[in-house]
This record gives sequence, C-alpha cells and structure tokens, in this order.
Amino acid sequence: MPTRRRLRAFSHDPSRSRYEGAHITLSIPYEPLKPGPAGAVFIVEDIDEKTGQVTTPVDLEQHKLLMEDGLPPSSSHPQFMQQMAYAVGMETYERFRFALGRDPGFGPLGVEGENDGKMRIHPRFMREDNAYYDRELGALCFGYERAAEFAQLRNQPGSNVYIVLSRDIIAHETSHALLDGLRPNFLRPTHRDVSALHEGFSDLVAIFLRFAQPELVRQAIEASQGKDLDSSLLVEIGHQFGFDLIDGHNPLRTAILSPGLSDTVVDRKYGYDDPKKEEHDLGAVLVSAVFEAFRRIYQRKTEKLRGALELYRQRLPSEAIYLLAEEATQIARRFLNIVIRAIDYCPPMHCSFGEYLRAIITADTELVPDDPIGYREAFVTSFRRYRVTVPDVPDLGEESLLWCPPESGRIAVPELDFRHLGLVFADGLCDWPVDDGGRAVQRAANAFGKAVCRSDRARDFGLVAPSRSVLPPKIVSLRTLRRVAISGDVRFDLVAEVVQKRRVREGWFLGGSTVVVSSDGVVRYAVSKHLDSKRRLKAQRDFLRTQKQDVRDAAWAEQSVVSARLQRNVHRRR
Repeated sequence: MPTRRRLRAFSHDPSRSRYEGAHITLSIPYEPLKPGPAGAVFIVEDIDEKTGQVTTPVDLEQHKLLMEDGLPPSSSHPQFMQQMAYAVGMETYERFRFALGRDPGFGPLGVEGENDGKMRIHPRFMREDNAYYDRELGALCFGYERAAEFAQLRNQPGSNVYIVLSRDIIAHETSHALLDGLRPNFLRPTHRDVSALHEGFSDLVAIFLRFAQPELVRQAIEASQGKDLDSSLLVEIGHQFGFDLIDGHNPLRTAILSPGLSDTVVDRKYGYDDPKKEEHDLGAVLVSAVFEAFRRIYQRKTEKLRGALELYRQRLPSEAIYLLAEEATQIARRFLNIVIRAIDYCPPMHCSFGEYLRAIITADTELVPDDPIGYREAFVTSFRRYRVTVPDVPDLGEESLLWCPPESGRIAVPELDFRHLGLVFADGLCDWPVDDGGRAVQRAANAFGKAVCRSDRARDFGLVAPSRSVLPPKIVSLRTLRRVAISGDVRFDLVAEVVQKRRVREGWFLGGSTVVVSSDGVVRYAVSKHLDSKRRLKAQRDFLRTQKQDVRDAAWAEQSVVSARLQRNVHRRR
C-alpha cells in the first residue's frame, strides 16, 4: 500500500490567480477510503441542512483519480469541494499528530449525531456566509452565499461563493475541533481571552500551514526580495470571503496588525488591553504577536545571508530565493509545533493570553533548554509589544514565566512510570493500547486520581474537599507526550486534566489543574486554577454581566456543551 496520497486543492481560495500559485497538491497520509471521502478520521457528507438532500460523494479510490492526484481545482464542482475538505482536514490533523506525538482525537463528539469519534464535514451545509464547528453534531459545517455587488476579481456579483474552498477556513475550523478535544473547557466563555484564544489559535494554525507549500513562500519572498514575510500571499486570511462577501476591500483577517518590528509598544487600538475588542478582534492580537515573533526569528536567522545578497543590485537570483524560502518554511514548521504543543501546558479552563505565553515558554524550554537563536525572547518581546500582560509573575524573564512544580514538594506516582503503563510505541508515536478496552488508561487514571486527591495535596492541584456544593474531582484526560528536539533527543511525559465543580448562585464554577508527569512517574508541573479563588470568581462574574444570556448560560453550565448558535459567528466580521 502507498504511504501518501496526493490531492489537488486551492492554496488559498478561488480568488487567487494561478500565477500566484493558486493551485497546489497536498500530500497527506494514505488510508483506504470509501466514497465521501470517508476514512478513519473524517467522513465528508455533502448534505443540505434544510432539505436533507445528499450530493453524490466522490470516490477517491478510482484508479483515474489515484493516478491524477484527484480532481482538478474547480470553483463549482461539488465532488472537488468534498475532496478539498477532506484533504485540508487531514493536512491539519497530521500536523497536530506530529506536534503532539500522539493521535489528537476530537473529544466528546456526537451529542446529537454519530458517536464514533469521527468528524463529519458538511461542505455545503447552509446558505449562509459562515462556517462553524459544532460539537453537538460532531461536524464542521460550511456555508455558501451569493457574491455581493462589490465582488472582486474572478467572481461576478450573484455567483455562489463556497466557503469550503478556502483552505484557511477549513484549517481554522478543524483546529477549533482539535483544540476542543485537547481542552474541552476552553469553549466555556468565562473570560474575554478564552474565546479569543480559540479564534487566534485556529488562525495561527491556518497561517503556518500555508508555509508548508514552498512554491507559495518562494513567490512571496521574490515579491519582497527577501526583506520580510509580510506578503499578502502569506498573511491574509479568508481573501475571497472578505472581498466577495464582506466589503470588497479587505480579507477577513490579517496576521499583521501593526507594521514594523520595533520594540516600541503598539498603539492601544492594536493591542490586547483595548476592552472594546470582541473575540475575533482580540484573537487577531494573539495572531499578530506570534507572527511577529516568527518574523523576528526569520530576520535573525537570515541576517547574514540577506546581507550577502544585498550585493545584488538587481533582482535576487532563484538560488537565493530558494534558500530564503527554505529557511522560512523550516522556521514556520517549528513555530506551528510550538503553538500546538503549548496547549498541553495550558490550564484546563479560563486560560488567558499571558498564561498561553507561559505555556509556550515552558514547553519550549523543556525541548531546547539553551535556545541559541532566541525563540523565547522573540515571543516575550512580541507579546509585550502587543500589550499582553502576564498575571502572577514578578517580571517577564524566561525563568519567571516557567510553570512551577507543586508547592508542597516532590510528588511521585510509581504506577505512572512508563515501564508499568503498557504503552505502544509505533510510527514515531507513543500512545495507549487500543485493543485492551481502555483498561491501561483506566488503571493509570485511578492511580493518578488517588495521588492528586489526597487532602494534603489538594491545594497543589486547585482542588477542595467535596461537600454539598462541591462535586468530587474528575480526571478529564490522561494523555502521552512525546517531544523531539532539534538535536534529535526525545522526551516522554504524561499530561492530565483534573477538574472539579462548585455550585454558585449562577450555576457551576470550575477549578482544577493541568498536571505534567515525567516518564518515571514524578509530577513536574501543576498548572492550577483554584476552585476556591474568590478573585477569579469575581472576574468571571464581572465579565459575564456584560454578555448575552446564551453566553452566560454556556459559562455556568454543568456540562461543557457548545451550542451551534454560539459558534455560528466564527467567520462573521462584526
């Protein structure tokens, strides 16, 4: 059997010219597919929400399509839309799998739909200029709408714009679903940063995936002659969506809010501390801070090469463009890994941008202690430039930003030693066995629960003794971590989420911690949100007083259930 499948797609969306690299071929893991396509991770169902009508599914196992890298790009062919939705979904899933060192999974899917752990993709689900992830349906839903009178370039007014033909938006929605599997309580809107983190994180994945296509990067670098990575080919998100459906002048979003790379703090209108920003606008601040750190590292690593190339008074030779593009692609790959891996070091709920920065710094320090190029310095500088504040630290030094081990001292759980867990190591991944009915992970979770729920350790993990208003703690997840450093060194850990609920007058208030355990069973970090925190409870109440009723209901709900209606504005500019 082949190891890879090649499928054609749009690099951005149909609005781009072929001379801008509009058509690309994605290489994704091969798996036998049923018509749909339907595989082990995604099932594409081209169904209409209102009528229930199902469009004939594409069969990518046909010999002709296997030999020709699937169907050619088309702005109107339903079977190509099915192909592209599957291809970009698998591309995104594979990057998460590589970064995390395990199969990421999708979490508790299918409250109303199928409950088999597979994500449904509906390419033309509704006539609406929107796209969203719906946990209750277990699906990624994409809409379509007629182009407005101001439609630009290759779309005339009145023609259909299919959002599923935007590679950015497919990757964005897939990232929403994968992040929900990693941190299900991140969809509780308990703080202005929480929903914005979901949006910004998903945009970052979409942007850095773009750098996986060398031909696009080479075109962008040739356009700027190697000076920067600010080309529209690389930084614009949802180009067709913005130009054909929103205003005719701008993309949906961009990765650069404030131009330049100075160390001066940006104007407040671009920064984190503007209280008027809604979740997508605030998420754009996170995107800009991370992308600026990426641009800083690119400038730093290519400084000598670009200095030598300045001797050319005319356009750069193709060899120089190739070298600069290769460097940019490698840096982007590492940044994407950093962005994804940091989620394993985030608290289980109520995560702020500053805490996400701490997760980035801790996760990267684990992998590259010396950091000779200054990746972490670039992150700190860029976050500060965009006015992001970090709570509960004395300063922004790297040592101050690292998460800490338990306050009470060394905590060892011998049962979590990797030698006793029966883990499976295959294909460069480390994960729980799938053929034992979940017994191995259940034994490990029981041992972990006994260790963290002891009364003398509860404070370390944000927990309190159960009572009439406080439920017993619950182990939400217990996952393996595998980290491969640039040097080739491999590190294995476990990461767990323990969550506890307390009844307050509005509903349920959550506490708990993310716990990182070494391969020999020693607790290394406990990233806690204390259940008895009066300050956090007040902050949550203050924030929710200004929100609509459906948002308040979701924040205080007993279960982390996401209404589709809360997510329908994922791509609508306010």
